[in-house]
Formats: sequence, C-alpha cells, structure tokens
Amino acid sequence: MVTRVQGHVKDSLIVPDEPVNWPEDALVEIELREPLPLPPPKTKKDRLAALERFLERRVKGGNIPDEALRRENLYDDRT
Repeated sequence: MVTRVQGHVKDSLIVPDEPVNWPEDALVEIELREPLPLPPPKTKKDRLAALERFLERRVKGGNIPDEALRRENLYDDRT
C-alpha cells in the first residue's frame, strides 16, 4: 500500500502534517525529496514568528569558559 503524506522536520525528526492511520510500530519505507519552497512571510507578525523558529534551530550548548578565550590560551605554541 502506498500513502503519500507531506511533513516537516522538527528537531531532526520527520513529522507528518496530517494523521497517518497505521499501527504505532509499523515498518515503513521513506523516500525523501527536495523540500518544497515556503512562501515568504507577509506580515510583520509572520516575519517575527519565522525568525523565532530560525533562532530555535541554532546550536545549543557550547559553553566555553572565559579563561579558555583569553589570547594566551587560544593558540597552541608547542609546534
């Protein structure tokens, strides 16, 4: 049986945009194609929402201590 469903990627997971009436642990084959272009946001509210979605996807973490960013600690001079 073939069912065609559009979806989106959220937190590295593929999420269908509509309900899929299949068993919970059903084995499926997925064929991925190029993403459909999204229409540009029209209102200021839409543009701000798009910006917030973009900022949510940025890499989190990467806490570098201030001491590691000091000039004398940035370069390895053992060469």
